[in-house]
Parts: sequence; C-alpha cells; structure tokens
Amino acid sequence: MASTNCGWCGDRTHMAMIVDPHRLPDRRREGRSVWMAAFICASETCRRLSIGWGELRDGGKPGYVKEAFPTSQLEWEPRHVHGRVFRDVPPEIAETAREAHACLSIGAARGAVALARAVVEATAKVKGINVRGIVAKIDALRDGGIISGLTAEASHQIREDGNSIAHGDIGDEPISIDDATAILEFMDALLDEVFQRPAKLNRLKQRHADRKQGNKAGAQLPPAPGGGPA
Repeated sequence: MASTNCGWCGDRTHMAMIVDPHRLPDRRREGRSVWMAAFICASETCRRLSIGWGELRDGGKPGYVKEAFPTSQLEWEPRHVHGRVFRDVPPEIAETAREAHACLSIGAARGAVALARAVVEATAKVKGINVRGIVAKIDALRDGGIISGLTAEASHQIREDGNSIAHGDIGDEPISIDDATAILEFMDALLDEVFQRPAKLNRLKQRHADRKQGNKAGAQLPPAPGGGPA
C-alpha cells in the first residue's frame, strides 16, 4: 500500500493497488523497467482511482513487482497541486505566490522561480516604488526601510535565478526542485516581512487598544442607584 497526497481529494492517504502492475514497452534501461498500476484512494469521501508508476529492477522472486511496487518512489496521475494561502497580501500578489507554490508541487521548478521573480517586482510596485528595473526596485525597498538588508539579498537571489527564465536563457543554468524550494522560501519571507507581519502586529496593537478602552469605559460607569454594584 502506497501513501501520497491524493490528486483528487488532496488528503494524505493510503493508495491500495487494485490492478496488477503493467510493464511499459520500450521503457527498459540498465536492468530496470517502468511499471504502472491503478490504485484507489482509501479516504471514504473520495475512493477515486489514480495511476502510479515508477522504475523497478527486472527479475527477482515471483510476485516481486507486485510486492515492491507500492513501496517504491512513484509518480502519480493526477498529481496533487498544492498552493499556499497568503493572508494580508494584496490579492494579485497573493494569487501569483500561490501559483508559484502550485508549480513547485508538481515539479515545475522553472515556472515556480519565474513567478517568484514576478512577486518580488510586483511587491515593490504595490509599495509605490516605480523606478526602472528590478534591481533598483529591490534596493529602493531596502533603502526605504520596507525590507531588511538580509531580505534584500534574498530578493536579489530570486531575481538572479529568475532572470535566465524571464529572458529566455532557460538552458544556461538548470534549476532543481531544491533550488526552487529555497527561492520560494525567500519569496515567502519577503511577503511576510512586507505584508503579513505588519498586519498581524497592527491587529495585536488594535486589540490591546480596544481592551484598554473597554476597561476605561467600565471604570467610568456611575454607581448603581441605592449604592449597589453597577
């Protein structure tokens, strides 16, 4: 039984094989073959079918493929697309950042990095920075005290990694999933510093002010008639 995020319902669940693995023709290399099988989601609210496939070495004892296949590193169809929610971030930027995470969740590293670069530039524009060029925009965010020097360095890393994609030089420097994951962590840190953390602190500040105002109003209530409690 394999475990994964179901591409239909999104739950982390077990996938039970319901059809014996099938070896794909002409996909054999170095003593290994590509196998596919149908699985059913264990969630009672889903129970839909997915296809899993992966490589296994040829040979082995009878029943080897059926036993080993579900515990192997499998690819799935449909894939689970996972985006993130960015509260307190302007909707157009939040949606682009969510799409970047969705790209990463299906292995589209270049798409994730290109969108992260767009998020950096759009963030500067939303903060009223309209100088020409993304380098100048990042530096202006730093010089204006909107982001720290460390976040500016991270933003420049996003810019540099995204430039090759944005300018069509997609073969110059391969981008791995690990690279894209790190870049999106930089992007998330930028959005947190510029939008989410200030919004959270302002809510806490307002809650504290409201509580103090309520306590003050309660202390100023006139005594009840007859000298009893108000």
